[in-house]
Amino acid sequence: MKKEELMRLLRNPAQYRKEKNAAQQKAAGPAPVQAGKKRQDSLLLWVGLSVVALVLLTLLIILSAKNRAENLTAALDPEQLQGLTVAGTEFDPSKGQVTYIQVQEGQDRNVAVSNLGSTLPIISRFNYKSFTPDNYKIIGAAPWALTTNFSSNIQDPELMRYLLSNDHMIQAFLSRPDVAPLLEDSQKLQALAQNQAALREFFDSDTVQKVLADEKMLRTVAGSRFMSYLLISKSAKYFRDRPQQAAALIAGNPYLNELRSNPHVQVAVKENPYLKKIAAVLLGTAGQAGGAKARAKK
Repeated sequence: MKKEELMRLLRNPAQYRKEKNAAQQKAAGPAPVQAGKKRQDSLLLWVGLSVVALVLLTLLIILSAKNRAENLTAALDPEQLQGLTVAGTEFDPSKGQVTYIQVQEGQDRNVAVSNLGSTLPIISRFNYKSFTPDNYKIIGAAPWALTTNFSSNIQDPELMRYLLSNDHMIQAFLSRPDVAPLLEDSQKLQALAQNQAALREFFDSDTVQKVLADEKMLRTVAGSRFMSYLLISKSAKYFRDRPQQAAALIAGNPYLNELRSNPHVQVAVKENPYLKKIAAVLLGTAGQAGGAKARAKK
């Protein structure tokens, strides 16, 4: 030890040791605790940035999923469905906005309505809670839209009962320019019943054939709120009050006459509160019933 250092040690031992330790720490660099703290701060910074990046990425994915879900007609993932949207201006069938419906069967069951600029809403158990009044109005107003919804839910009569009870859909259907005149003018309804070409197009539909072959679905339709509105219309009431005239129209068209032999149709007619009193006349069994009663009396 040098003389100067020895003299400082003897004069003030505590001060000497303090200065000595300070000099050694300066030469050795930052204390391990401080270095560790810096490394910890750096790690926290990177973790924070990673979390922010992950949140942004998640939001981006959710937004993308939402946009995709809004363009689907039948959601495959109910967690992603945010509701169906109607693009463009409000739908008005009286302006000739729809000429035909093109159905493209694929993974998304995409159904495009020509000249409407919107995807045709198709109800399902995944998306029915997200349906808006406009969705139901389009189903009622667009040509063949209701049939297309039947086609997509042919095995689910309960869901179709739910759809057929919706007043937005019903009123839109009743107001259609190709439907309203038939319900107001019995002569126009009679002309349709005599139009074999129009009825052939309807009854040759694969969806209509499936409905007629399914007892539960047929009874759902016959007993629905939708059917009640049709049967209380002015034209329908005219023929309900004149069942013999209605029976003659049915017998005169092979497509309508064939319905009489369908056991599911027979049950549906007999159960309907508006038709059960005249069911025997409409089904062409009135004479048979009378004969059976006469034989029973003998």
